Amino acid sequence: MFFVDIGTSVPASPDSSRIRDIEARLCGQAQAIAGQRSSAALARLERARKWTAQMRVERLCDPGSPLWYLGEWERFVDGEKSAPRLGVICVLGTVCGRCVVIVANDNTVSAGAWWPHTPEKIQRAQKLALRMRIPVIYLVECAGLYLPTQSQTFAGWSGAGAIFEMQARLNRSGVIQLAAVFGDCVAGGGYMPLLCDRIAMTESATICIGGAALNRNAHGGEARRLGGPDVHVHHSGCAEKRVPDDASAILWLREQVGRLPTSAVDFYRVAEPVDSPYRAEELYDILPCDTSKGYDIRQVVARLVDGAQVRELHPELGTEIWSCLGFVDGLAVVFVANNAHATQSEDGTWHPGGVLHAEGVQKMRMICAEARDDGLPVIWLLDVSGFDIGEEAERAGLLKHGASLLRELSNDGDAPHLSVVLRKASGAGYYAMKGSPFHPAWTIVTALSRIEVMSPEVLAATMYDRKIASSAEGSPERQRLEALRRETLERQRASTSVEAVLERGDVDTFVCLSQLPGAILTFVHAAYQSVGRPVKPPRLWSV
Repeated sequence: MFFVDIGTSVPASPDSSRIRDIEARLCGQAQAIAGQRSSAALARLERARKWTAQMRVERLCDPGSPLWYLGEWERFVDGEKSAPRLGVICVLGTVCGRCVVIVANDNTVSAGAWWPHTPEKIQRAQKLALRMRIPVIYLVECAGLYLPTQSQTFAGWSGAGAIFEMQARLNRSGVIQLAAVFGDCVAGGGYMPLLCDRIAMTESATICIGGAALNRNAHGGEARRLGGPDVHVHHSGCAEKRVPDDASAILWLREQVGRLPTSAVDFYRVAEPVDSPYRAEELYDILPCDTSKGYDIRQVVARLVDGAQVRELHPELGTEIWSCLGFVDGLAVVFVANNAHATQSEDGTWHPGGVLHAEGVQKMRMICAEARDDGLPVIWLLDVSGFDIGEEAERAGLLKHGASLLRELSNDGDAPHLSVVLRKASGAGYYAMKGSPFHPAWTIVTALSRIEVMSPEVLAATMYDRKIASSAEGSPERQRLEALRRETLERQRASTSVEAVLERGDVDTFVCLSQLPGAILTFVHAAYQSVGRPVKPPRLWSV
């Protein structure tokens, strides 16, 4: 099998500093969100000699390893009360050399209670672990539902109860779940550790169906502490280990992870890892801020794969889609990407960049089927404008081919998929490129990402340009329509920006371009950590 060199050195771009400025602003926002802690809550934890949830996460993970936060921009506001990060910290990290998902109740936000949308955020983290087959670690200090908003979190299809249903699915799928309980763990919060394989409790921890005040109201008598480690470790058998404090609980969790089977990465590494000759920093010079401008997707991939070498897949088909087999740290990976510049098909037809046509859609379906059969993880690099329109597209059966691709993307037997929105993801093209509704294991956005049905400019033009053109020049009606057009344009730009997408929880993680190779490396290591699928792919490669 022949691998070819891709990529060249690129000149500096004036867009580079603009992208870095956007990244700096977004990183500053993330730091500000993480720092929104009540001084009273911090003082309470200090008096109790307890760590914050953030400290627990950082001390659990291997020193120097990257922490990829999930849903970091999400928050809920209820009057004067606010829940930054929805009161829970979710992380894809590394513990004892193994990729894990960490779910930590934020004990500085309403005693770790679950707010509206907190259960959905936890479930997304659990689903990442399920698709990757990697362990989940719960750092529990949870007061249950935030009761003033209980109607929004209790009874729905994706409410608090669905967290436990997901835990049961993880159990049945053989995914290890570990828990350490650090404080009061009441009502629904008590089920989270009880559905895990191993549980430790600190001396300040409790697990109970109802808290002390509720118990007093139900049974009378004085309110007293219920369900401590003296009960659940030595009598009920609900927990396995009793530890004195936070530091001991974290040490115990690391010991448990260290007993798990080691990662299968070394076994499945079939090529010697080779650094790319190109720097990730050059991504800033490759990607234009103006989404109407094209670029060479091979230049991007050259900075993500070993040695900047790949084997292109089905190059004769659907030239608007570029796909290849490459190696990341010596591990085989399939890339599927949009060509962001105009391409010419074999019959001489020119296709604009990012637009999906029938042959490209068939090509993606074929590659996805081959990757599934061979057990290879897939990385999607999205810069898609949507599907082609017009009489020719209808004659070519584009809708039929699109439906066939969507069925393929919904296959539960897939190896893990990672979706990276490099710039734009528009219309049904977002779905066809394994967008969030089709459940990739992990979804990443960059500073340039926009996710929308159609661009704000096109939407505003569609709604108002004909009306404006038909009104008299300078008339009050024309002025009113022009004002509405400007308002619509600004509102749509705000609602489809990367900040808005992150705040709504439509995607998982924001990553700076310079960090993209590191995020991809983490994904590939997680995908090969515990493999329960074919990984001897005769269709895509041979050694």
